[in-house]
Amino acid sequence: MKIETDSGANLESVDWTQVDHVLLDMDGTLLDLAFDNDFWGHRIHEKYAAIHRISVDQAVAQFEPLFQRVAGTLSWYSTDFWSQQYGYNITDHSRDYATGIRWLPFAKEFLHALRHRGVRSTIVTNAHPDIVNLKNEVTGITDLVDRTISSHTVGYAKESPKFWIALRADLKFSPKSTLFFDDSPSVLSAAVDFGIERSIAICHPDTTRPKRIHVSSWAIDNFEHLTASLSSKGQR
Repeated sequence: MKIETDSGANLESVDWTQVDHVLLDMDGTLLDLAFDNDFWGHRIHEKYAAIHRISVDQAVAQFEPLFQRVAGTLSWYSTDFWSQQYGYNITDHSRDYATGIRWLPFAKEFLHALRHRGVRSTIVTNAHPDIVNLKNEVTGITDLVDRTISSHTVGYAKESPKFWIALRADLKFSPKSTLFFDDSPSVLSAAVDFGIERSIAICHPDTTRPKRIHVSSWAIDNFEHLTASLSSKGQR
């Protein structure tokens, strides 16, 4: 079976007997990126603007060069770094909007299906541990996987080859029998370069925005079909 949609999702059904480890991004893969896009794209600037009595547009313009400069590094994802830059506690502020944290369609069911079939699962995220803890408080997400690893504890962002070297040394996974899911093209490219050929793009990470068109060799809109394939008779 081949899955095709107008977003470029093209993943053929998986032979789960050939998979022993699934690596998963958190935001935009398992959890709806709508929360992050709203918070990081608007709420942090809104609060800064209110504190300094400037417009939100002025706040965005002030910080845009810094965001561009640290893109793809740990600083981009660090609540400690941005708390210093904005002059208030970013994690505390994010709690004010925690009701917006929610699962993507079929993501929770997919994790349950992986566990039921005995497939090892690990969340690998660029999110700061403070944000991981907040999202776990709301969703209980870390209880549904074998491990959760933040790139901040590894010392390199997922965009860096050094992240994948360190991750493999820790998890002892085989790239050939591993699936990796993420919504970031740059992270997916880094994983493919490392040798995880089945690095699968998520085409609809934010349910409030249109689906993305991915040119990846492997892509899905959501986990509906893969959850069904895990639950099918004859699978491991």
